[in-house]
Amino acid sequence: MKKESLFYGLIALLVFIDSFLLSSPNLLGKVGLFIYKYHYLRTFPRTLLSVSIAILVVVLISELIKFLVKRELIKRSSGRIALIIFILLSAATLIKTGIDFSTWTYGHTGARFKYGAYLLPILWIAVFGYHLIKLPKANSPWPTSPSMDEKKVQQ
Repeated sequence: MKKESLFYGLIALLVFIDSFLLSSPNLLGKVGLFIYKYHYLRTFPRTLLSVSIAILVVVLISELIKFLVKRELIKRSSGRIALIIFILLSAATLIKTGIDFSTWTYGHTGARFKYGAYLLPILWIAVFGYHLIKLPKANSPWPTSPSMDEKKVQQ
């Protein structure tokens, strides 16, 4: 439990940093936010809310998969596959972000904004990866004792 709260504390700190980075583009970036109507990134509180919601959704999906595996509603292998698919989708988002920021439109938004945009899918990968590692193992019943088998034969 202590490691889990440490992990989520680190994620909360990185959400705060990511929100700061995304809310502070340069002058061309501010014009771009206005033109493309990214209202959710104009101020720090809005950006903090947007990034927090995005991370909260990722955490809820991961926790749901963990819960379903723990209750044995889905197999551990199915949970692993689902988390790996989400990691791959997050990696695809990271690649798409890299492609977008290599174009002229997003390329001139400033270094802070660019690093903030890269950090969000990295946080998604970190959350899904953490839950992939911490996925509960299947509950196996205790093996029967050989002495119990001998008692049954004697009766």
